[in-house]
Amino acid sequence: MPLIRGASGLVIRCFRKVERCADAVTGAAGPVFVALAWVLTVFCGLAFFDVVARTLSFWPTLLLLPAYILVPLNLYGQYWLVTHVGSGFPTARSQRDQPPSYSPHSLLAPERYGWHRDGPPPQRAATALERVRVRRCRKCDGPKPARTHHCSVCKRCVLLMDHHCPWINGCVGLHNQRHFVLFMFWISVGCWTVLTVGFARFWESFDFMNEWDAYTPKIGFTLAYILSLAIGIAVPILGGWHLLMVSNGETSIETHDNDYLSRKAKSEGLIYLNPYDLGRRRNLENFFNIGPGGYPRITLLFPLLVPPYSNGWEWPLRPMPTEATPAAPGTKLHTPELAAGLLAQDASASNEMGLGDGPGGKYVMGGQDELTDDEDGGGGWWDRPLE
Repeated sequence: MPLIRGASGLVIRCFRKVERCADAVTGAAGPVFVALAWVLTVFCGLAFFDVVARTLSFWPTLLLLPAYILVPLNLYGQYWLVTHVGSGFPTARSQRDQPPSYSPHSLLAPERYGWHRDGPPPQRAATALERVRVRRCRKCDGPKPARTHHCSVCKRCVLLMDHHCPWINGCVGLHNQRHFVLFMFWISVGCWTVLTVGFARFWESFDFMNEWDAYTPKIGFTLAYILSLAIGIAVPILGGWHLLMVSNGETSIETHDNDYLSRKAKSEGLIYLNPYDLGRRRNLENFFNIGPGGYPRITLLFPLLVPPYSNGWEWPLRPMPTEATPAAPGTKLHTPELAAGLLAQDASASNEMGLGDGPGGKYVMGGQDELTDDEDGGGGWWDRPLE
C-alpha cells in the first residue's frame, strides 16, 4: 500500500507540472494568437473586397452595402474591444486591471449617439469603508464573489469567468463576454458572406488559363475562401453553444457544475434549479444589457462599450416556485450527498410549471458560494475592507 500511495502521488505531481507548463505556454502564446487573428481576418477582408466586391454590378453592391459596412465595422471593432477590455477582477493590481469607465462622453459610449440605458447603472457591492464577506481564494488570497473563478493562466480570479481564450490573450469574463459573443456572430456573418457571394470567383481561381483581374493572387483568394469555410463552420457552432449557455443563465464553467448537480439531484429524486436562470428571454436581455432596464437593441449592431448589467459582486436570483406545497415535516432530502452547500427547498413538482418530472419531485437550488467554490473547499472567507 505505501508503494502504491507513493506512486500515485508521484503521478499526480507529474500531471500538475505538465498542467503548469501548459498554462505557461498558453499565456506566452497569447500575443502570437492575437497577432495571427489580426493578420488572417484583415487578409481575408482585403481579399474579398479586392476579388469579389469590386467586380459586382450596381444592384448586388447596393443590396450588400449594409453588410459591407456592418460586418467589417463589428468584426474588427468587437475584436479590438474583446482584446482591450479586461475581463474584470475582484481587485485591481494595476491601472490596466481597472474596469472600463463607461463614460457617457466616450466615443464608444451608446449615450454619445442618443442610446441611453433604461435604468440605473450597476453599483459596486461595497465602498472602501465598508466590509464585505465573500469566499477567499486560496490560490491568489483575494476575494472571490459568486460566479468568480480562478484562472490558472492569468493566475488570478476573474469575475463571471467563462474560460481562458488564447485568441484574445486573456479570459472571457464579466466585462468582455458580450464583445466575445458578438465578435463570433459577426465573424460568422462575414465568413458566410464570403462563401456565398464569392463562390463563383472561388471556382474561377482554379482556372489558371484565364486572366485574373485582381491584385490578390489566385492562390491567396483560394486560401482565404477555404479559411472562411473552416471558420464559418466552427465559429457558428461555438457561438451557438455560448448563446445556449447564456440563455440558460450560466457560463461554460457553470454548465459543468449544473450538469453534475442536476444528475446528483435526480439520483435523489430531486429537481435541481440553476439560481441564476431567470428565463431564456430575460437571461439574454441581461447578458447583452438590452430591453427593460438596459440599452436599446440597436446597440447590438455597433461595436459600443456597453457595461454589464451586474457589478460582478451581486446577482439577481430566481425565486423558488411559489405554487409548490411544503413537504411533510421531518422530510429528509439527503443534501450532503448532492453536493456541499445545496440549499434544499422541500417542494412538490408541478407538470404545469415545466420545472420538474411530475408530482412528488422536490426542488433544490444551488447556493452562490458553493457554485463558486472550484478549489476543493476554497480558502475560507474573505472579510476585510475593499482596497
